[in-house]
Amino acid sequence: MILVVFSHLYIPNRTVINLFFINFRMPLFFFISGLISMRIEQEWGHTEFVRRLKTKARTLLLPILIFGTIYTYARGFSFEEFIFHEHKLGYWFTLVLFEMLAIYYTMRYAIARSSKGSVLARAVVILFLAAVGLSFLWSERWLEAPLPTLFSLSCLLRFLPFFAFGLVAGYYRKGFDDMVDRKGVYLGAILLFGLLSWARIAWDGGIDVVLCLMVGFAGIIMMYGSFRRLRDILTDGTVIGRSMQYVGRHTLEVYVIHYFLLIGFGGMLYPYVATSTFPLSPAIVGLPLAIAIATLSLGIGWLLCRNRHIAYYALGKR
Repeated sequence: MILVVFSHLYIPNRTVINLFFINFRMPLFFFISGLISMRIEQEWGHTEFVRRLKTKARTLLLPILIFGTIYTYARGFSFEEFIFHEHKLGYWFTLVLFEMLAIYYTMRYAIARSSKGSVLARAVVILFLAAVGLSFLWSERWLEAPLPTLFSLSCLLRFLPFFAFGLVAGYYRKGFDDMVDRKGVYLGAILLFGLLSWARIAWDGGIDVVLCLMVGFAGIIMMYGSFRRLRDILTDGTVIGRSMQYVGRHTLEVYVIHYFLLIGFGGMLYPYVATSTFPLSPAIVGLPLAIAIATLSLGIGWLLCRNRHIAYYALGKR
């Protein structure tokens, strides 16, 4: 989330360091979401299916609708502009995550009603291949029509392959972990990610689908492999581990609140960064600010959660 806040400090954030982060940031988020969603032994009867959909609607859709609406009027936009904005003025990715989960839940429910066994394995692989194929449509002009923008369909098509990749990795978890733990695979992913990132940055953040997919998958393996190699440091027995796990558990608060703290911020920061000749100035200035804003968002979220109704309906708490 710190990298997300950093990206939003000033828009457009076309700095080299942000373009580098973009190449793995959102693909990794959706991959992890798919990875932790794959629980092979879960029951998928009608009651469980409906309950899971209702829970995700409350925890993912209600917060962005409530905070997104308030933010929209705070920025001087209309509700219609918010609803039909492709990126929902920034509040798009929990909507897209809900849509991905709805696809996955429907698939699991259909499998549970029809058959068992190895069908799930084939289904997640087919979903992954279908998602990769559909991702080639995400920059089509027809996706700018009102109905596709209502559902942020372009973003769904763009990032669904990474969520589906997470489902496949979750199903074959041990084999995937063993593969990523191999030194050659890990170093190869780093090298490939570096080369592809350089190519994409040199292309000024070009949106060629093949390049976006390849750099996303390489970035996922690179970061997942890094987390596995640092897992002794990232456990809840260390300060770093506890801090990262706390932010991870409260990602939604940072996401929905930090936009309010950035109103007018880009106009102050952008001229400095844009005119600076020192290439690391965006990181030196932006990353500490992003950490500070994320921390403040967590504090505001903690205060809001003192009210159990706000906590339950607006911030997705149990």
